[in-house]
Amino acid sequence: MIGDNDLRHLMTLARIDLDPAEAEKIKIDLNAILGYFEQLASLDTEGVEELARPVHTENIFREDEIRPSLSRSRALDVAVETDEGFFKVPRTVDES
Repeated sequence: MIGDNDLRHLMTLARIDLDPAEAEKIKIDLNAILGYFEQLASLDTEGVEELARPVHTENIFREDEIRPSLSRSRALDVAVETDEGFFKVPRTVDES
């Protein structure tokens, strides 16, 4: 269970500052959550298959097809600024 020292450590890690009443409420809530995990740990799961997801999903693949796409000139029509056939955008990385 979560004690006062553990809660102070968690508050430091989360970089939050709680007044004593808030801290006590959070400690009670966290201990209740840990209690639920203890209940789950006590369940007999022998023979229960492990799940990665609660619902089975499958990838649906399609065949690759060559399809027409935008021409360079048509794509560049929406550009605010171009340079030698390319989109020109503001610098995002500092050179220094």
